[in-house]
Amino acid sequence: MVSHTIQLAKKFENGVYFTCEMCGACCRGFKDGEVYLYQDDIKKLARHLNLKGKSELRKFANKYLKIVSDSFFWKEPGAVREKTYRYKTLGFRFTGDDEHCHFLKDNKCTVHEARPFQCRAFPIGWNMLINSFKNFTDYSKKCPALQKSLEYKGQFYSKEEILKWANEEYEIEKKYVLKMKKNDFNIFKVYKFLPKDFQLIRN
Repeated sequence: MVSHTIQLAKKFENGVYFTCEMCGACCRGFKDGEVYLYQDDIKKLARHLNLKGKSELRKFANKYLKIVSDSFFWKEPGAVREKTYRYKTLGFRFTGDDEHCHFLKDNKCTVHEARPFQCRAFPIGWNMLINSFKNFTDYSKKCPALQKSLEYKGQFYSKEEILKWANEEYEIEKKYVLKMKKNDFNIFKVYKFLPKDFQLIRN
């Protein structure tokens, strides 16, 4: 998805303003994108929801998760060129006509303390937003907090803070992709609790 050198859009070189309005818009309408989950995210959710053993994780997966495709652009040590790695990861399933997250109740996240990194990092940790002013403005059409951000309103995040979040996103993806590569890009070897027919029933 990203290269190791994080690029900021010129608009954000001096920082970003953002304070969540708790409108729930980013938890709905997922034709706009996915919420990716990685291994640490699954562990935190399992602890928070007190899930024990593979059987409970399997039930959790069947109810709340799906397999989604993604890609990662990276140059291995010693390689001449960067390469795009395509892989499968887990994401939240959505429900209802408004495609809302199962954990959204009355515009509040019921797993807020254990929410995935992608949710915690919005928007300053999203490389696709901070490196493209067009993407940022497109997302602002459904997010009042991003609209205010464009007016320099909200909590201020410096360039250094933005890069810290964006680099953390990159490292999480890289760690997962390398583990997938080690396991022949077989998601069932990485997440052994998944039912073997999970891909078939979740497409």
